[in-house]
Amino acid sequence: MIDFEKTGLSWLDVDMVRNEVQHIVQAADPATYPERAGLRYYLDVEVPEYPQASEFIKLIRLEGREKPAKVSDGAQIFEGCTFRIESMLSGKMNLVKPEKSQAYMSVIASLTTPYQLREIIEPAIKNQLLNSRVAMRAGLALRNFVSYEHRFFSRFQPSAMQFLTWQPKEKLISPIQEEYLYFLMNMSPLPAQINLRVRVTYSNGVRSVFTKKSIQGVLSFQVVCSPVGPIALGLTAADIVKYEVWLSDENLLRFTQVRTFNIDRKKYPYQRFVLFSNSFGGFDTLRLLGKSTEESDVTKNTAVKERETGKGLDYSELAVISVQENSGVEVSTGFFDRNQEVYLNYMRELMLSECVLEDTPWGYEALNLINDNIKYRDDDPGLIERSFQFRRTYSDINFSTLAPVAALPSRPTAWRGVGNVYLLDAYGKRTGLVKPAGLRKYFTDNGFDVVPLTQKPNVEGDKDYIAPSPDPGVIKGSTPFPNAAITRKGTFVKSNCAVGEDGMEAVITVPAGTFGGEKLGLSDALAEAEWKRLNTQDYANTYGSCAVAQNYAWNVPAGKFHYRSNMPAKIGVYHLTESGADKGNIQALQGQTAPYIFPTGSNDLDFPVESNWYYYIYGNAGQTIKVEIYKNGVLHKSETIVFANTEAANAFMFDGSLGIYTPVSTDRFLIKLTIL
Repeated sequence: MIDFEKTGLSWLDVDMVRNEVQHIVQAADPATYPERAGLRYYLDVEVPEYPQASEFIKLIRLEGREKPAKVSDGAQIFEGCTFRIESMLSGKMNLVKPEKSQAYMSVIASLTTPYQLREIIEPAIKNQLLNSRVAMRAGLALRNFVSYEHRFFSRFQPSAMQFLTWQPKEKLISPIQEEYLYFLMNMSPLPAQINLRVRVTYSNGVRSVFTKKSIQGVLSFQVVCSPVGPIALGLTAADIVKYEVWLSDENLLRFTQVRTFNIDRKKYPYQRFVLFSNSFGGFDTLRLLGKSTEESDVTKNTAVKERETGKGLDYSELAVISVQENSGVEVSTGFFDRNQEVYLNYMRELMLSECVLEDTPWGYEALNLINDNIKYRDDDPGLIERSFQFRRTYSDINFSTLAPVAALPSRPTAWRGVGNVYLLDAYGKRTGLVKPAGLRKYFTDNGFDVVPLTQKPNVEGDKDYIAPSPDPGVIKGSTPFPNAAITRKGTFVKSNCAVGEDGMEAVITVPAGTFGGEKLGLSDALAEAEWKRLNTQDYANTYGSCAVAQNYAWNVPAGKFHYRSNMPAKIGVYHLTESGADKGNIQALQGQTAPYIFPTGSNDLDFPVESNWYYYIYGNAGQTIKVEIYKNGVLHKSETIVFANTEAANAFMFDGSLGIYTPVSTDRFLIKLTIL
């Protein structure tokens, strides 16, 4: 049986640098700084010195000027200064290809990076370090990016739990094919152990489920690479028809999708395998079953020399100065026998790839894709195949036909630790263990570093991994940056109240110190993700309250009256003076800064005791809404509004059965809307 899905996870966002990443430094207050000519805006981008390093260094300082002021309704609006930072961040991250025939789970720390920004406005106006964020060498197609922007991993992943690939969920593969699946660990709480789980189906219908590999100590926002080819999983028996893979935690609760691999045991006259980086930074495998041709382009540089006296016809007047061969291959995919349109569209991923490798007996050979066009959709396709042209990225000056052999041993080397990183628990707090952040290569015979300097992250699954050890100076459960408390109403209204009662939003609380972080802002991001996870209709139904429509309790400050509505998104209130509205929560007041101006849709508000208050109802053309106004539980006004060609209507608030009146201190008003 496939493991049960893990629930109660919060999913955190990353900024995808293959798309646009911009940051806006808000404009200096024009009231304080009316003279704008001398203002200079700067943005410092700070990143770790190397993957997993605890200290940040300044990557670059960007300089800009604010946009010219816009005039709206007679007022000047300053939009600040916009900076683009995706190309700077991208250069600090690297693709990591799998090892040839890799059979172990590994962790990739260089596909993501935390970063922090410092906003500076001169002369001496602002110098502020912002909370840390996380960037990833990944991206979405523009039509999807405009919808998700950098919220893909918090909006799409909670339900999809997708591995970092767009290839079809069910795939037909060769028994010798290498396959890899990648997953971003952006959830909270993190699993203490990650298990690669497999369900095998045999030709007689029997199924078996087992854990093939496990890994521990993975940190937030690292990427886990899992080899899932038949050989890597030990699935070489001839009676295996298909297998399914997924990742589960230490309690065997699944936190990824399930992917299916059908084993194709047919014999093909031609077969090649190409691995290529996808838009998430992982590597997909493409099996090519069509006919291929290889070609060689040779370039020779020659010089003419003078014929020596008495030389015969075998004397060459041309001298070859240099010779260089560049080889390439043209290969067809073969006909797709299933999911033709899906695979054809997926070929666009290969066209956009940053790195292409051919799986050969000599290892992975880097290729450059020559094609610059592909027909990826056809209304009447018939049998589908596509051809690709590749050029090898290295050149030869000699020829030989030796079979592949293991490399000869070289001067002995080893790896030593560089820097420290604290191991964190599922909530981002320190466990008391510490490990080297990176590994640096050195010669064992004299202890000197290998030149040029060779360094890599110290991550689980690496054959040179240095395991963590206890640090007596670290208190278990401590953190340098605990999260601040969040106490905020959810956006869902309790929907299971009794007749005659109105449901209210539930207050969601994330206590201070629930989460930890090694950098400013990381724990607060975890707390916000937890708040979003709890913000559901079920939570509102369980913890929300019901208010009696005609009367409710509220501690109203002296000199104020209280406003509440059962449909705050459809109503606003405002106070009108001779010069216009000056208090309330209607759209016309948004963007102004003054006491008693609140966001649209806000509810449970206290206002000064004054006359000339109005309410503004939002609806749809043709809609009918009944409005009832209760004062301290007593109905004072009831009217029905029919929206004709407009979608809004307003009316005086303090009139009705008692005529026009002024509220008194601590009055409680309820405006109840009923859609008829």
